[in-house]
Amino acid sequence: MGDVKADPEQDHRVQSGNNMPIQAPLIPNPFVPYNCPYNADLMIVCRTDRAILDKYLAPTPFEAIDDRYVVYASDSTRCDKTPFMDMGIIVPVRWGDRTGGYFLFEHEDNDSAIAAGRDPWGYPQKYAETAFEESDRAVRCRTTHKGETIMDLCCDLTKPVKFEPVVMTPHLNIHVQPVPDGRILNKRIIERDTSPDFELESERKVAATVTLRGLPSDPLHELQPREVLGASFVIGHFHATEENGWSRTVAEL
Repeated sequence: MGDVKADPEQDHRVQSGNNMPIQAPLIPNPFVPYNCPYNADLMIVCRTDRAILDKYLAPTPFEAIDDRYVVYASDSTRCDKTPFMDMGIIVPVRWGDRTGGYFLFEHEDNDSAIAAGRDPWGYPQKYAETAFEESDRAVRCRTTHKGETIMDLCCDLTKPVKFEPVVMTPHLNIHVQPVPDGRILNKRIIERDTSPDFELESERKVAATVTLRGLPSDPLHELQPREVLGASFVIGHFHATEENGWSRTVAEL
């Protein structure tokens, strides 16, 4: 076998060692900036009993501002740092005089992407696999976790609909750092908003269906919508820039 050539970028990551393992960091460093050309997002606006949202927000400092929420799937496999598929549920919330989107659930299929969102920024990411299928007439996204399909989204591109958008940005996350004995070292609210740098190519608002199934560790079935208002199928160029790609702490809890 020939000698393995050194990767200057990998050398930089090892030397800076800002994440584990320090001899071969999981998260690319620096992680920002990164880009994802032709990022495809299927975002479905749903309605449920407000009490369901209040139940899941009760352990947080946030309060729901709507009885609507968004179930989404995103094809970010063209990302230049950590290609991944992403799905989740976002609830519009208020904290003080701030409003934004809080991720109740989020699943991705790349361990470095999970660590990059979860460790420094507080996104509640777990592992799951999502299939993203597009045709001229429809888009379908299915997420499987522990051998079970936990999410099945579909939109009909031939059936346009109208609905009001839901507050999703900035993202308001809860970032928690534990210590080795099980206590919490610190807890904070983090804000992140990459939307100013997103380059929109196309957006179609169409009819959609949502099926959510639960596992003991992921009770998505409780968020099964009572009404599906429609889907926004968006294609564009995502950019996490030095200006907007990082998160910032807005409060210590």
